[in-house]
Amino acid sequence: MKLALAFLTCVLAASAAGIDGQWNAELTARGKKAAAAPAKGFTLSLKSQDGQVTGSVMVPGKKRSRPLNIQNARFDGNRLTFTTVQTGKNKEAVSFSWQVTVNGDQMTGTRTREGGKHGVPFKARKSS
Repeated sequence: MKLALAFLTCVLAASAAGIDGQWNAELTARGKKAAAAPAKGFTLSLKSQDGQVTGSVMVPGKKRSRPLNIQNARFDGNRLTFTTVQTGKNKEAVSFSWQVTVNGDQMTGTRTREGGKHGVPFKARKSS
């Protein structure tokens, strides 16, 4: 029993360590304007330690990129969920939930604005 528990702990730790690093990602536009809209790139920086996942999402801005800290992160198997909060056009806080599936050096998922009905899909590839 103790051996099985130790093995499971090692597997979970190795799984979480697989997400550590930088991930280059692109949001895919949806709807009628999807063909005309270029894909929006961003970078995920993730770190796992003692069962906790921390990091940031670096999004391009008009003048410079800005980091959004990852909050409420949960990593279970190959599924990662977290939230980010950014300042909207009217200086209000806008929350996004992220649903991510990790598969080796690739990840896919959706980013959904709080109160939104549909998420925006994205794909990412590990760069380091």
